[in-house]
Amino acid sequence: MSIDGIVLVDKPAGPTSHDVVAKIRKVFNTRKVGHAGTLDPMATGLLVIGVGRATRLLGYLSAHDKEYFGTIRLGITTTTDDAQGEIVDQVSTQAISETMILETVREFRGPIMQQPSAVSAIKIDGKRAYTRVRDGEEVNIPPRSVMIHDLEIIEVVHVDHLDVIDVKVRVVCSAGTYIRALARDIGAKLSVGGHLTELRRTRSGVFEAMTPLARLQESPSHLELSQAVEMAFPRVDLSESDAAKARNGVKIATPIQIESGNVGVFGPDGIAIGIFDNSESELRALVVFSTNE
Repeated sequence: MSIDGIVLVDKPAGPTSHDVVAKIRKVFNTRKVGHAGTLDPMATGLLVIGVGRATRLLGYLSAHDKEYFGTIRLGITTTTDDAQGEIVDQVSTQAISETMILETVREFRGPIMQQPSAVSAIKIDGKRAYTRVRDGEEVNIPPRSVMIHDLEIIEVVHVDHLDVIDVKVRVVCSAGTYIRALARDIGAKLSVGGHLTELRRTRSGVFEAMTPLARLQESPSHLELSQAVEMAFPRVDLSESDAAKARNGVKIATPIQIESGNVGVFGPDGIAIGIFDNSESELRALVVFSTNE
């Protein structure tokens, strides 16, 4: 089955994002498959996967905001900032009140500087950070600016027999935000440490609906490339003459009043030509899917 489109996978806990990509390659019988933003093995939820020409869309989709639901366990620090790591330290949470948690969490809303975990998938000189750690190297990733649009506490649960506090949260954040780093830093701010025990991605940009991986393997489904572009970007329709120029990557005047930024450009046939940058009333090609051939 040869397709050009987006597959919205509900990833189960366990497999890596790379594992899921490998399974989707088999489903659609093509090597041309990629994803728009990694999920850790323990995480579940939405993994946006591109197949065929839609892989060229992934870099633009991965830059969109994400929504997560997760559980931060206060009182225990781990080597990976999540439940898959080894316990480094445990501190009593008896002195931590819900008011203290609420006040601390408030400090993590808006623009913050965040240092990714040393076992993240970030590349350092072409090599994944987690690979360097596994090879015994010391890794120190510089802090980066991220945006926490919303950080909502859903529930605070005192797990008395473990002397920990589980804080269930909803997070809406910019691309590049690490929720396990957020758990670590909130725990550190409260002086008891913290790590992430659960994580589920519920939205990536405009995409929310998703299909369990097992069901996709039995009954493949996808969003057509043009449909995905229309969902994810403001739409600009061109005349046939302008569409011919756009397919050749020629700059053209923006035919309508529309906000600056990336837009999806369509020909008179309703098929997406590509993603273009709209600035100063001019469309400049970023990626072109269809040509004049």
